[in-house]
Amino acid sequence: MIISVTSLKGGVGKSTVAQNIAVCFANSGYKVCIVDADTNQSAIRWSGLRNEEKAKVPVFGLPDGASLAANIKPLNEDYEIILIDGTPSLSKITSKIILLADLLLIPILPSGLDVWATEHFIERYNEACEQKESKIPAYFILNKFKPNTNFSKEVRDLLPETGISVMTNVLNDRVAYAEAVVQGLGVFEYKDEKAKKEITKLFNELIENIQHLNEK
Repeated sequence: MIISVTSLKGGVGKSTVAQNIAVCFANSGYKVCIVDADTNQSAIRWSGLRNEEKAKVPVFGLPDGASLAANIKPLNEDYEIILIDGTPSLSKITSKIILLADLLLIPILPSGLDVWATEHFIERYNEACEQKESKIPAYFILNKFKPNTNFSKEVRDLLPETGISVMTNVLNDRVAYAEAVVQGLGVFEYKDEKAKKEITKLFNELIENIQHLNEK
């Protein structure tokens, strides 16, 4: 299964989501890898910091559309789960990342700018669905969520109006995510139990959604 993690806006936590979910898959016994399609190659850097004794999460750097298209099929034959860490842009590679997805995850921050940016993303998403001639399953993931603020709650309530589902579980605004990444870890493997608990809940919800898709 190919899970694309992408957005048209930078700084929303695509790499954070891809890395942490990949770690959850790996620690659950799945053969998983990350394809780093972002020109920043942050997932590649993260993998270089990762302890060899931890669950295996290979990372492959494929930052252009041609290499991505050519290599994703053989990787899909070798791995149960491929997470594509997408690039924030309006370029053709973004459309390719969406088209390749069996499931699309769209991190979003609870901010007005991010909500506005979804308008362009929805256009690109709808174009990809038309090209594929089928609806690509997609979910928003609220990142750096602040549960005590009304605006965060309003953004969560607003997103379903886009026609794309929203994951019930969120990633809260925790320093643990930044601390874990510079050690090549996911928060599932880190000392912050609250962060570990919330990523586990999000991962379990994702697994349930995948199972529903497979039943269709």
